[in-house]
Amino acid sequence: MSYRVRKDFLARVGFSVNADDVVHAATLTNGVLSALPASLFRSLDYKTTSAILGSVFCENLADRTQALVNPIEKGHPDIVPRAAAKATEAQLRNYPSGLEVKSTIGNIVQGANLRAGVKRVEQITSITWQAHHRDVRELMGIAWDFVQEHEAFNYPGITGVFYSSDLRTEDWGEISGTTGRNTKVSGMRTSGKTKMGQGWILVWDDDAYIDVFKRVLGVIC
Repeated sequence: MSYRVRKDFLARVGFSVNADDVVHAATLTNGVLSALPASLFRSLDYKTTSAILGSVFCENLADRTQALVNPIEKGHPDIVPRAAAKATEAQLRNYPSGLEVKSTIGNIVQGANLRAGVKRVEQITSITWQAHHRDVRELMGIAWDFVQEHEAFNYPGITGVFYSSDLRTEDWGEISGTTGRNTKVSGMRTSGKTKMGQGWILVWDDDAYIDVFKRVLGVIC
């Protein structure tokens, strides 16, 4: 996959992340996903596929930047500086520096019955990242779709990566899923999406997806 890249991107989050690092991690992640059996993606829900993609991306980005994937399942942020290897479990649950990463396939037109392996670009209505609380201030957001054509199946691939270090509580919606066994989540509001769009790092160099990012995130590239 070929990307348009913002070459001047640089984030210092306890370690440095630049545009080349993000391209490197995205490219390796795409390669890993395309090597898995298509039957896996046919049997998984999109939330699980999104989690797998995000985990592989974090591993590749951490390795590239000499950082560390947070070893705590519910730790925050997702990637922490190498020095965090000596931190306690309690400290890793909310480490003071690092990079939070979220991925999403986006929302589509209601009633569109799209299965795994089908491109969704013509049906995308919004791109919304979710968090488990409203205190996320810095976020690297990944957008993906079934876009890697291989052996008569479109495998998942990263279509865009975005970043903002200026998110506020009001950029996140009210927390839902607070009853029963539902996971507590907060969806990003339009104000937050605009900040993410302004902080684009890479977008797939495909007119249809560029048009979607312009329409739903305000990306100008």
